[in-house]
Amino acid sequence: MKRFQVAIASSKGGVGKSAVSIHICYALSQKGFEVVLADADSNQSSTYWAERAEQNGHSLGFSVIDGIQGQVPKNCEILWIDTQGNPDLQELEKLSQNMDLVILPCGVDAGEVTATLRSINQAKLSVDKYKILLARVPPKPNKRGERLHEQFQKAGLPILDQSIQNRVCHYDANESGLTLGQMKGRAASAGAREYARLADEILEILGVEL
Repeated sequence: MKRFQVAIASSKGGVGKSAVSIHICYALSQKGFEVVLADADSNQSSTYWAERAEQNGHSLGFSVIDGIQGQVPKNCEILWIDTQGNPDLQELEKLSQNMDLVILPCGVDAGEVTATLRSINQAKLSVDKYKILLARVPPKPNKRGERLHEQFQKAGLPILDQSIQNRVCHYDANESGLTLGQMKGRAASAGAREYARLADEILEILGVEL
């Protein structure tokens, strides 16, 4: 199969960009794909996550390389790029032109929504090259995520069906270098299923048959 390139970019910090990167790459690798995560963020959150995994004797099931100088293995089927936080408009526009897909994680508070919409409008992103991902969504019975999802749809914006709920176990996973799929407990299992469904949705968008 051809190598697919997916980038995740956030115009505002704190939306869990690197956590999504780690978990999606894990979910994709669990489906049998050769996945490489290229960490191009100066904070190196994905790299440190992978280092904690190694230090604790865990395997994430995919490689994490330097997003600037790292060499992508020839057998890589899906290259996931964790980009620099808050990219300028030219960088975001270039990403959308060079990637098969750009994921824009967005939280549910007004500031995060405004920043995401501003980036989309000012960078003049083509609707067929990016998808909005609602992340850190409050758990039910709170309906903020559902309302925001509906608003994006009514506005004609390309939003992913699957969202990611805010869970305390994300912090535990980061601390130990694990993914939710490698942890025990109902909350972790529910979170892992969200990422598995999100991985399926992304593969469908890319036109990859399972």
